[in-house]
Amino acid sequence: MRVEIASDEELVRRSAARDRSAFEALVTRHGGALLRFAARTCGSGSDAADALQEALLDAWRGAATFRGDASARTWLYQIVLHACRRSARRRSGEPASHDPLEEAASLPAEDAPEERVGARQVGAAIERALAGMPADFREVLLLRDVEGLSGEEAAAALDLEVGAMKSRLHRARLELKARVEALLGHPVQEVIP
Repeated sequence: MRVEIASDEELVRRSAARDRSAFEALVTRHGGALLRFAARTCGSGSDAADALQEALLDAWRGAATFRGDASARTWLYQIVLHACRRSARRRSGEPASHDPLEEAASLPAEDAPEERVGARQVGAAIERALAGMPADFREVLLLRDVEGLSGEEAAAALDLEVGAMKSRLHRARLELKARVEALLGHPVQEVIP
């Protein structure tokens, strides 16, 4: 017996028809990534959880408004982004804190202890630098460099043209590098995959 896996867009269409199991499948598929994004965008874990819950309610209620101009995944990130922005406006004035960037702080076990310590210092500096960056820079970095959205998906989530998103991403990367170097007190070596 062959089981067909529905596309995200099909799940959104079925959700618009009030098919709960379709919406649950969509949340199961993308919930973890959306929560990670919310945590890094909103700040505290409780704010992120609240924003994600609000975003998922918005997605459920607004499934019928999904036009398909962008992918369903991009549409979900956009809803989470807007929920985080609403949350930030409600709590304006509070300091932002972010979960650690696990990817930047971890190295394979075979590395020397000095390298692991250095990597942790760089990871902590990246985390602090991101927390202090303007929201528009932080958002584009998280969508492209952490969550791995394509340029088109990130631009759609941010409601920008691709060229504008690329320009913002370039400026954000330069700003992040400058902030990390200021925190570390020395230049950092760029890593090109």
